[in-house]
Amino acid sequence: MTMFKRILRIVLYTLLVLVAAVVGALVVLTKTERGRANLAGIISTVASTDDRKVTVSDIDGIWSGALTVDHVVLEDRQGPWLVARKVAVDWSPLALLSKNFSAGRVAADRIELARLPVAGTQPSQAGATTLPVSLDIKQIDLPEIALGQALAGSGIAELAAKGSFKADAAPLALETSLNITRHDGKQGKVDASIHFAPADNKLDLDLKASEPAGGIIANLLKLPDAPPVNIVVTGTGPVANWSGIGTFVVDGQIVTQLTGRHQLTDKGNYVEAKGDGDFQRFLPDNLKSLFAGKTSFDLAGTAIVTGGVEVERANIDSDAVHGTAAGIIDPNGASDLSVDLAAKGPPIVLSLGAAAQPVTVAITGATARAFGGGKAPIVDIGASLVSVVAGGTRVDDLAAEIHSDGFDIQDRNGPVTIKLVAGGLNTDVATLAPLVTGRVTADLAGSVSKDEIVVDQGTLRSNALNASVTSKVTLADLAMTLKMNADAVSTALPPQIRPVLGERVTFSATATRDPQGLFAANALQLTSGSLSASGTASATGTDIQADIRGTLGDVSVLSPMVGVPVGGAVDFALTASGARSAPDFSVSADSDSLTASGRTVKTIKLTATGKADIVNPAADVALTGSVDDQPLDLRASLVTRDGTRSLNGLSLSLADNKVSGDLVLDDSLLPLGTLTLEAPDIGPLAALAGQAAAGDVQGSIRLSNDGGAPTVAIDLKSGSISRGELAAKTIAVNALVANYLKAPAISGTIKADTVTSGATLISGIGVDLKRDGDWTGFSGGATVKDIPARAEGRVKIADGTTSIEITSGEATIRGIKAGIAQPSSLSIANG
Repeated sequence: MTMFKRILRIVLYTLLVLVAAVVGALVVLTKTERGRANLAGIISTVASTDDRKVTVSDIDGIWSGALTVDHVVLEDRQGPWLVARKVAVDWSPLALLSKNFSAGRVAADRIELARLPVAGTQPSQAGATTLPVSLDIKQIDLPEIALGQALAGSGIAELAAKGSFKADAAPLALETSLNITRHDGKQGKVDASIHFAPADNKLDLDLKASEPAGGIIANLLKLPDAPPVNIVVTGTGPVANWSGIGTFVVDGQIVTQLTGRHQLTDKGNYVEAKGDGDFQRFLPDNLKSLFAGKTSFDLAGTAIVTGGVEVERANIDSDAVHGTAAGIIDPNGASDLSVDLAAKGPPIVLSLGAAAQPVTVAITGATARAFGGGKAPIVDIGASLVSVVAGGTRVDDLAAEIHSDGFDIQDRNGPVTIKLVAGGLNTDVATLAPLVTGRVTADLAGSVSKDEIVVDQGTLRSNALNASVTSKVTLADLAMTLKMNADAVSTALPPQIRPVLGERVTFSATATRDPQGLFAANALQLTSGSLSASGTASATGTDIQADIRGTLGDVSVLSPMVGVPVGGAVDFALTASGARSAPDFSVSADSDSLTASGRTVKTIKLTATGKADIVNPAADVALTGSVDDQPLDLRASLVTRDGTRSLNGLSLSLADNKVSGDLVLDDSLLPLGTLTLEAPDIGPLAALAGQAAAGDVQGSIRLSNDGGAPTVAIDLKSGSISRGELAAKTIAVNALVANYLKAPAISGTIKADTVTSGATLISGIGVDLKRDGDWTGFSGGATVKDIPARAEGRVKIADGTTSIEITSGEATIRGIKAGIAQPSSLSIANG
């Protein structure tokens, strides 16, 4: 009905503007073709607005009483929606002098209505409903009305309309009759007559509409499968005591019957309505559960003369729900209105939100009350929900309470407090789930208006989290400011960061969203144990920026992670900017002194810069420091080309010792390539590992992939190596270690001229190694204190256990050979 009134008002105003413009234009704009074209342009401009465009073309016969217009086009923001062609008005121009528009006939050869107009963005102008002139149209003749597919449902519907219309300006009175029929081979008609004369205390209403399946009415009402429709609405009697009845029949079955009554009383206009029906199949899917089975309603109330509404009763019942309302709302007096809604059996399940992101609510009951004086009564709202499910998050046993000490319902503003208590909250967001275990409560206090929502004080509590928030959201552009202070147990945070945390973590931040959608987090602060960090972060579209700095005052918390006792403090910094999926980053860490296993590394500086692209990561890494006043330097570049990742320019040096080379990382991130070792003095390297040793080592280490198993080839030589009383000279190792991560098997040779331990001298050492499946076979000999000896066997390391089998062994002592009687074996677990 609102849309029909809007269309009627637009057409009426267009017609009135047309008539007024004709009178004002006088002869200059009516007697010449150019003048009439100018007049049509003036009328079009006056009748148009920012939301509506009216185009009038080729006006003629203005003063003759036989006015014609070639065509009239009405447009909204989406384009043309109505065209009237060959409009003809047989009227009396002089009747306007007595404020009457009188026409014997208003006709158009063809009306094309593609769709209904969209709502305008400009607010409607409130004001009196008095007509500027009286209207009397004795005959309306529209032989061809074409409805577009949006209205017809399928194809184009062809209609014809005839009728009359009379409206008196003062006193207001309305009398009209209208007959609409289809003439495109399909049946369907509407007959309507209305006679409304308040001064004569009279209202007569008679409306009959019927269509077969696939009709226009079924399409407009969006009835499933577009069934046949019959509508009958009748009413008669004085306005002061009027009654009417309406029947809505779908597919031959009465869907609803409605009886209504209006009475004029000392309090105001009393209205009563009753009805019942089967509405479920005609409602959107998200509301069907409310109206399961047969639904009945019984409403009675009075629009009181002071401007309020008194609800005597308002009851609604279906198989699923029972609802009641009673009381009074009076912005100019006292109000006290209560509303109750309760499920009759199982919870009522509603699906809210968009189809792509639904929110499913299971509710057992809700209550609302507005009471107090003036236009801003006290408001209390309560709801009990079994569950709320949105995406991967589920809230169970939720109780909600909303209170306002004075909420202006008309202007939609006032103070508001909200309390939410949930028995449980489960989410598939892994980082959030541990923070919201157990009972979760939220308390918010602030204000609501048409322009913004403000939270002046808010708390969120669970078994693991205590948080306080304040916020402000501007509704027009969703600009936001949010301030949060939180305190959580560290066991609720991701396990990757727990080692550096204390028992609890405190966090604070200020987050903003500007009208253009730019997100920013300022004044970030995090403190836990000896860890503290602060900084800022922001997001614009797909780009991010971050600047975080902090200190870990005691790195001993990392000892279990690295496997050795460590100590000291580290300052760190992180910056990032660019695309969210691949930002440029810079990381730095500094420490005056760090200890590991009792050894100290001083003046440590770590830097890493590059691009954090998951597909094509890149970084340049550098680490410097000193060990026992010897310089330590590590450098490498991570490069990705054509999907292949490489460590280029890898270099680790300590004093004069250096390991260098280039490595390629395969799909399992295992290194492939060759490293060169030049260690003329291994003392500093041994000291870094907490050992005391001397000597030199040179050679290479080649890493490869043999059929999916990682393999390392070792080619090392040393003039001498010594540790304590143990010393070896002229050492050569040429070995291949296959599958070195899971089940290492070694082949190759190990040789040494001499090994001395105390007073014992071993010389001529030579051992050959050979792969034997998962085993490593060995055979070789040496001379111990001038006694030649040889042995053969095999060894295997798997699952933390070393297994040794000796198949033969012999030694020659003073010319006498001695050997083992039978093969023997032994196993060493975790050794």
